[in-house]
Amino acid sequence: MRPRNWNWRQRVIDCHVHPDFSPDARGSVEEYCAQAERIGLDGLCFTTHFEPDPARSDRERVLVAGQSRPVASDWPEAYFAAIEQARAAFPALFIGAGVEVGYEPGLEGLIHDFLSRYEFDFVLGAIHCLDHVAITAGDELEQFKSEYAVRGGDFVARRYCRHLAAAAGSQLFDCLAHLDIYRKYIQVVLDDGFGRAIDEGMPQVLRQVAISGTGLEVNCSALRRGSNEPYPSVSLLEQGVRAGVRVFTIGSDAHRPEDAGKGLAAVRDRLRGPGIVPVHFSRRRPIEPGS
Repeated sequence: MRPRNWNWRQRVIDCHVHPDFSPDARGSVEEYCAQAERIGLDGLCFTTHFEPDPARSDRERVLVAGQSRPVASDWPEAYFAAIEQARAAFPALFIGAGVEVGYEPGLEGLIHDFLSRYEFDFVLGAIHCLDHVAITAGDELEQFKSEYAVRGGDFVARRYCRHLAAAAGSQLFDCLAHLDIYRKYIQVVLDDGFGRAIDEGMPQVLRQVAISGTGLEVNCSALRRGSNEPYPSVSLLEQGVRAGVRVFTIGSDAHRPEDAGKGLAAVRDRLRGPGIVPVHFSRRRPIEPGS
């Protein structure tokens, strides 16, 4: 597949950043925007965490002005207000109002109701948990090992692939985030059956992503962890292109302002091979590069 309208000095927009509404992040919306201007980004899209699983309501929170709020509260009102203030203060930047939604099968109605109440520009869907146990949090790794790793790597891989396929099939999300996030913590504690089962299951996942019209995020945070591959790996991205996925975004997954934009240049360069030209979203619609 050859890229459309290739021009490598297209707008550079970081489509995955977490301001201090996310409990695991620091830095205000305006601090991120100031950093974006300093480093020459054309824009960014805020994607604060929304983890709606009622089974994790004792763990998952949102911060508003440093105060902890329940996920099921009116925190988006303050979030959108902060973004509107930043748009007025930084008129040269594209500033998107997005959200990263933690998906579990069975939460579709709850997620749909939440998304219908707010005019987000971009909605990322992410698998952060398997059956209510986090796979992306180091402080829950021991719980994961005791409850999941003992079942075998092939069980975990099949379960993860089913979650991904269900997230795509729900058509709730514009893109799926960090498709192979299992590389971060859990893969190293699982047996060899995990890799084999992932290799077997991922082609069907990618076909479901393509059929549903969902896109894939190219997440640069792995580079900050010492990897030379984004999430997902370039190999998986190439498989996605062959499966028919047509929409891709790129983001740093920054949780502090100084990480905004990190890795984008290196990863964008690697996307030339598979012919991927990242887009950004406005009002839930993909915006072609150069638009």
